[in-house]
Amino acid sequence: MNQKQADMNATEGDGDSPPSQVDTGPGVVVKIILAELALVALIAVGVAALIRGASGADPSDAFAASPPATVSLAVLPSTMADIHQYAADHSDHFAQLPCYCGCEHSLGHRNLEDCFVNAVGGGWDAHASGCGVCTAEAVTARQLLDTNTKIGTVRQAIVDRYGPPPAV
Repeated sequence: MNQKQADMNATEGDGDSPPSQVDTGPGVVVKIILAELALVALIAVGVAALIRGASGADPSDAFAASPPATVSLAVLPSTMADIHQYAADHSDHFAQLPCYCGCEHSLGHRNLEDCFVNAVGGGWDAHASGCGVCTAEAVTARQLLDTNTKIGTVRQAIVDRYGPPPAV
């Protein structure tokens, strides 16, 4: 008998004593692969749940329908309160201007006016007081409107400076 066969016989034992090596037969390998696949599937389900949200899909857009956060002009810096008031005083113009900060998706805003004045229930929308894009667009609009620039030209200036026209 050669050395390799002798080593194999020595590790098999005599049948009465427990084997000295871990069983690595095909059945054990299959069990390990199945356990790993189950773990991967469990992780994939968890990731999908995180992406969709813990409560599942939101077919009624309940998140978008939540009431807007409001702010009192008295707590804002005077320049920001002034821009809010200007937007309200020129709501007919601001309602014709797009906003490019993404608030149409996250807050349901339809135009730049909605960033400053609550569309539902009145009051002052808190969003613009913390958004640099809304504020910059409002300042640009104000500068142009105060020089009697036509609203179409103001709108085009906002589009040219801050982004493409919003999707219809």
